[in-house]
Amino acid sequence: MADAPPPASPILPASLWQQLSSRELKHLGSALRHRDFRFFLGGAFLSNVGSWMQSVAQAWLVLHLTDSPFYLGLDAFANTLPLAAFSLLGGVAADRFDRKKLLLWTQWVMLFLALVQAVMTQVHLIRVWHVIFFSFCTGLTQAIAWPVYQAVLANIVQREHMSNAIALNSTQFNLARTLGPLLGAMGLSVFGTAGCFYANAVSFVAVIAALVRVHQPTNRRSPDSVETGVIASIREGFGYLATEKSLAWVLVTMAATTLLGIPLVTLLPVFARDILKVGATGLGILVGAFGAGAVFSGILVAFLGDFRGKGLFVMRSALLFVGAMIGFAVSLNMLVSVICLFLAGFAMVGYASVINTMIQSAVPDHLRGRAMSLFVFSFGGCMPFGNLMAGYLAHVFTAPRALLGQGLVLGCVVLYIFYVRTEVRLRV
Repeated sequence: MADAPPPASPILPASLWQQLSSRELKHLGSALRHRDFRFFLGGAFLSNVGSWMQSVAQAWLVLHLTDSPFYLGLDAFANTLPLAAFSLLGGVAADRFDRKKLLLWTQWVMLFLALVQAVMTQVHLIRVWHVIFFSFCTGLTQAIAWPVYQAVLANIVQREHMSNAIALNSTQFNLARTLGPLLGAMGLSVFGTAGCFYANAVSFVAVIAALVRVHQPTNRRSPDSVETGVIASIREGFGYLATEKSLAWVLVTMAATTLLGIPLVTLLPVFARDILKVGATGLGILVGAFGAGAVFSGILVAFLGDFRGKGLFVMRSALLFVGAMIGFAVSLNMLVSVICLFLAGFAMVGYASVINTMIQSAVPDHLRGRAMSLFVFSFGGCMPFGNLMAGYLAHVFTAPRALLGQGLVLGCVVLYIFYVRTEVRLRV
């Protein structure tokens, strides 16, 4: 008997619960049948928990050292600026060199950076400019690592399990986003900022050990991949996505959300301390709420698999994110804020996972690294400017007003793409 066509799944579809059959649930973790993917996923999860512990501790450290939301934005700017400047080069490297070796090298570098920062914090030598410098170096390493990571992910599972693997990867990342901040908040109380940095350094051992055991296939290069110059290689990646206009516009949607929506995460320490007055523990809960929504979304997308109506799912998710962002900006109640962050996390990860799947499924392997660098660029390349703008606007107008204003502008952008660029909504 021929397989039934993939189910239609706008967010959230009325027919969703009708799909809860034993056959569908059996495919919820289909990518986990691959041994290499299990190692890959487990190592990445432990490393991400450590990274989120450090992220919470570092934000609290910056606020303690400077008492200024501007420096929160500046630190985040320094961390994400390399994504704008160098992620496309990371994509070229992923298509030209051994992806596994590249990924291992980046993990060793980030382990070293976390360890040095931990020691400097413990002996009270750390200053805000040190923190910003380490953020920049970590971001530079991530600019290379992220496109390579996405390319390796697609290479270690069969193509029919790719959508499931991408969704499960989003789930582990956001489960770490949920647990990491909570552990980070606990760590701040129990063993201080330096302890969180040490925990992050140790967590990189897990992903390094996992990568050593993963068998990464040799890159399938195009015949002229080595002879082509770097600029020409980047242009080739842009040229491919330019022929897929619906994919180009969903990347524009992601870039706009990153640029204008990033204050929702960047300014959380300010909301926790000054608006909601819930302290470091409350900050962990707020960040964890965002991560919990993201985890739920990742599980949902993994369950849905290769569904119809991906473009409509992306646009409706973006609109949900805008509504949640505006709701959080005007909220003075902890419970309402937690709900808004849960919905924002659900929406953002939902459309990011689906966009990732759309690109991975469409691109040939010899362009995979460059195509994924464009995905990383649209997601992370606008972060430095969004972070810097968020810190400045919060300093001038207060954090709630800055967040509300950017949310309204983002809503206009998303509505334009939703109603005018109809090819996005019609993308299967």
